[in-house]
Amino acid sequence: MFTTLRKYSLVFASLLVSVLPTVAQDIVYQNNGKKVDCKIIEINPQKIKYKIPQNPGPAYSMDAGDVLMAFSSTGNYVVYPLNGDNAQAAGFMHTPANKQNDLIITLDNQVIAVIELSLNDKEVKFKKADDKKPKEQKLAKSKIAVILYKDGRHELIADPAAAAASLKATKTQTDQITGVDNTLKTDANANTANTNTSNTSDDAVAFPGGPEEFEKFRNKALIKVDELGTYLATIVDPKTPAEKANSTIGLAVTLFVNEDARVEVSNVNTGIKNKYKIRDYLRRLKLVGADYQEVEVSYADISYATDFRKGPDGNYYGVVSFVQTFKGLVDGKVVYGDVTQRNVTVILKLYEKAVDGETKKLWDVFLADVGIEETRKL
Repeated sequence: MFTTLRKYSLVFASLLVSVLPTVAQDIVYQNNGKKVDCKIIEINPQKIKYKIPQNPGPAYSMDAGDVLMAFSSTGNYVVYPLNGDNAQAAGFMHTPANKQNDLIITLDNQVIAVIELSLNDKEVKFKKADDKKPKEQKLAKSKIAVILYKDGRHELIADPAAAAASLKATKTQTDQITGVDNTLKTDANANTANTNTSNTSDDAVAFPGGPEEFEKFRNKALIKVDELGTYLATIVDPKTPAEKANSTIGLAVTLFVNEDARVEVSNVNTGIKNKYKIRDYLRRLKLVGADYQEVEVSYADISYATDFRKGPDGNYYGVVSFVQTFKGLVDGKVVYGDVTQRNVTVILKLYEKAVDGETKKLWDVFLADVGIEETRKL
């Protein structure tokens, strides 16, 4: 499943201060200094999908570009970017097999397995786990990046960026110590054995380009919905220059099958719904942003509500759903907010394109009408 969360805020949090959690939980550290306590349900090199425990609402997802690193409640971690490394993402979701000792990760990229660990404001006291006759040793906290506790907790001693650099450099070693490395090898063997067990839909098989090409277009449809979210956030942002907002409107329109595609809007107070052609909707959206000093827009849980199915005209039609959250702020306070469950029709169709003086017929994905399932106030 391809999911995404894009959050565009004009307010940036101050740098994180490390706090040792009393109970291990999943945590995502963002590049902008924010920390998200959550339950990670899916992770890959492009996205992290998660839920907020105190909020039983929809799942969210975060772009890899916004992520510094993530920790699981079982003690695994990944440092972004993963550069296409699906193995690290797979290992993150497994419980470490050999978490027998606490691990100290130093700023000069050493991994020290320890017992009887204690720390104060200036130093850490410990005994090395692999010493035959362990003796108490001391290490200044100024030399430590992070401590990984065997119960799954972690404590950042250095600032997040420095800790992430040391964690990334020592990832292979920590995976070997905790047993994650062996888990990945087992999974790789199992995946190889089951390579040909996946099911492929009849529509994918019948697609002129074959199942692999069909799957590329499925993903491209989701990417285009994601792009739409990026454009909408830029257009509604009151800090976006008028010229850029207008050019972004033009880019957003090109995602759609034609300018007759309509977007449904609703009044959260009256429940009344109206529909506007895509360009008119985007122009109205630009005016909405002018009512606030700051705007936060997020798009979560982008996924197929209905997969592509071949229509009588030979084109393929599907429906992608997503959750849109809007917050308008004045003087740093939210003065208006709503959450809207939306569905957008996606079309995989043949179109004509001039290539080197010749007119060719090519397949591509386009967005069509955007509807509303539900709108509620924050």
